[in-house]
Amino acid sequence: MQLDGSIPQKLLRPSSLPSLRPAPNSQVMKQQSFLFLACTLALGAAALWIDLPLTQLVAANLTPALDEFFDDLSGVADAETYALMALGAYGIGLWALPRHAVRRWAPVAERLVRGGLFMLLTMASGGILTLVLKHLVARARPSVFLENAFYGLATPFSGSPYNSFPSSHTLTAFAVAAVLAHLLPRWRWPLMALATVVGLCRVLTLEHFLTDVIVAALLAIACARFWAPRVLAPNMEWPLRGPWHWHRKTVR
Repeated sequence: MQLDGSIPQKLLRPSSLPSLRPAPNSQVMKQQSFLFLACTLALGAAALWIDLPLTQLVAANLTPALDEFFDDLSGVADAETYALMALGAYGIGLWALPRHAVRRWAPVAERLVRGGLFMLLTMASGGILTLVLKHLVARARPSVFLENAFYGLATPFSGSPYNSFPSSHTLTAFAVAAVLAHLLPRWRWPLMALATVVGLCRVLTLEHFLTDVIVAALLAIACARFWAPRVLAPNMEWPLRGPWHWHRKTVR
């Protein structure tokens, strides 16, 4: 031990000094930024070299019977139906939660409240983002190319048929699948497979390009991942209150 106040030499060696590693949050942000850039480049490449040839291939082989079949199959992604079901579950759970007569059903009521609100917020946020992108991007639908040989973007807010990107039906299908996958983890792969079928049907009916479907799916999954910890976590008590009491800090 040195008593003259000097620092031992071994503590001055580089291996002894603390490593200046970036903070975990910084690393996560870099990874997310890289992933976003990679996805953007991949989608751009798909829009340039896959969307149009795939649409032409489908158009050359699509029959009226297949078109009707695929259209009916994609009809399972009816946003209003799922929104009403989620609203019903949320309302019933919110009504039952504070009532002593049904106290033994409190865990079920809480799951209904959290699950219903999770579904509503995921669908609403994803739907708003989809609507904004549809109007701003103003991408021509496949029918415009097939009829007028125009493939590209129009002036923002041009309306139909310049509202192909992203796909609303696919957004709904993947929003429902992603929410249910959080609530029923064992069923996540069948749910995602069903949502994928809906998305592919939108391509096979010539309603959307492949990248319209992919972006809608990613958007829905991102919205579900954003809301899941904010609604489903047990320490989050605000979902168990009525919307008019969300600003309060306590539930009971």
